[in-house]
Amino acid sequence: MAHDLPTGPRPDDGDTAPMPLRRIEEFVNTRHRDGDDIATPQQLADWLHARALVPGGTTVSAAQRDRAASVREGLRALIAENNAEPVSSPRPDGLNPAARAELAELTRELPLVLDVTARPPRLAPRDQAPADAALATLLAIVADAVAAGTWTRLKACREPSCRWAYYDHSRNRRRTWCSMEICGNRAKARASHHRKTTGRP
Repeated sequence: MAHDLPTGPRPDDGDTAPMPLRRIEEFVNTRHRDGDDIATPQQLADWLHARALVPGGTTVSAAQRDRAASVREGLRALIAENNAEPVSSPRPDGLNPAARAELAELTRELPLVLDVTARPPRLAPRDQAPADAALATLLAIVADAVAAGTWTRLKACREPSCRWAYYDHSRNRRRTWCSMEICGNRAKARASHHRKTTGRP
């Protein structure tokens, strides 16, 4: 299904998530209207290497690339739950309705263990192929963010056709749009048009 996704950095992108949660934000945003930054195994390998998640020269298989895409869409579905319900839109929703269930299945293939040799102890991937270990590392970041209380600030835009990931820095944690200037105004314009055409408030 094609989705009307953002084309690149949003106007509010100065408000990126703190590290390491930013890795989740960046990973979710590899899919956008202009394409997919991890559309091929080599693109995925390059993306992971650029963020020190795999060593140089890592080979990624087509199956691993597909797994990464499923993890990404599952994470998008998870952060969408950190926001309010999506607004009404004539455009298709950028969420895959099966993504969360698919992620739940994939987590069984990306196990984490408690590394008690680290200081402090931390969740770490069980020994596996570098690309899969990188995906497990991203899942560990989610667990750490939940424990730190920052996870609910990472959201997917409330505009169904967007679903861009962003970090809510607002004090009351009630920011709902990746960009008020784009998605917020788009939703307001639709609501205004609906009121004018139906006569309803």
